[in-house]
Amino acid sequence: MKYFVNVTSLEELRKQYRRLAKINHPDMGGSAEEMKIINIEYEIQFKSLENSDTVANGIKYNKEQDAAIRGVINIIIHLNVEIEVCGSWVWVTGNTYACKDELKKNGFRWASKKKAWYWHDPKEATRSHGKTTMADIRMKYGSDVIKEANTVYCVTA
Repeated sequence: MKYFVNVTSLEELRKQYRRLAKINHPDMGGSAEEMKIINIEYEIQFKSLENSDTVANGIKYNKEQDAAIRGVINIIIHLNVEIEVCGSWVWVTGNTYACKDELKKNGFRWASKKKAWYWHDPKEATRSHGKTTMADIRMKYGSDVIKEANTVYCVTA
């Protein structure tokens, strides 16, 4: 184990995995072999922590939901958009017009008030119906930025 050495909870494991995916995913300039090693270590560490304290912020850790979030992120990580995870929701912002069809195809929906695409587990019930701001969501559930969009600057002479 070299990637998840000091991880003591499932929440820490998930955050560490997201941080490592930003750096080592093949679509982000990393190697496929290194990402495979990270995934194997993640599964090993997950199994060892699974029976320990699985409640964070009053919410029971959900293995299937975590796998679904990782799967969705791996599908869209190659897009030039910003990807953020807040709780169990994946939010996509930036210049998304060019990739809106791919986002729709992968189960994302458009939140017009937030000017962002979102994905969440269809089994999960929603309560606010779009009334909550992104700042409130980030405050309540925390926020992990998985990927920032590549910024292209235009220099004029």
